[in-house]
Amino acid sequence: MTRRIGSGAGRAAAPAVSALVAVLALAGCAAASGAESPLSPDELTATALVREEPGTSGPTMCVGVIDTSFPPQCGGAPLVGWDWDAVDDEESAVGVIWGEYDLVGTWDGTDFTLTRAPAAPTRPEVADGYTPWPDPADQATVDRALADYDARGMSVTGVFEMGDGAGRAMVSVFHDDGSMQAEADARYGEDVVVIESALRPVGSPRD
Repeated sequence: MTRRIGSGAGRAAAPAVSALVAVLALAGCAAASGAESPLSPDELTATALVREEPGTSGPTMCVGVIDTSFPPQCGGAPLVGWDWDAVDDEESAVGVIWGEYDLVGTWDGTDFTLTRAPAAPTRPEVADGYTPWPDPADQATVDRALADYDARGMSVTGVFEMGDGAGRAMVSVFHDDGSMQAEADARYGEDVVVIESALRPVGSPRD
């Protein structure tokens, strides 16, 4: 069973919204020479839904579970440096504006600050469900790990989804610099918990 942030909240079902598709070129201009500055080791990337509604402090980036209402509902991190005039194919309804993009920027634990122009979203193909691991971990240890993470609570910029991944405790987080995986390995043993970070270094492979 998979646990997601916001699950069981009792929200009434909303009309399904069609899949969000954003097709856009690189927004804005780089330097006059047209060259981007070299990538920094601090830069991270994620495919995210950017959403802004009236009366809020600004746009947020959502990387977890998104309610497919119209407009879509989600929680996320504040997004610094965003300009709706610099992108195309955003959608809007009842004052809410949103779109899905590949983002590159830096994360300080609170805000995600853009360092590059947003681009059209790219995603790897995702199969339905989990493929069983050839060397499944001890089920009792997997269950204990999931119970521990559940007891700690979930948040939009922390752990936002978890589940039994057919032989591993799969834990999705907003950002892990490697320390969360190391902590899990030390506590439960290696190859028991798999930490999946939504923010990842630019150029790193995707599953």
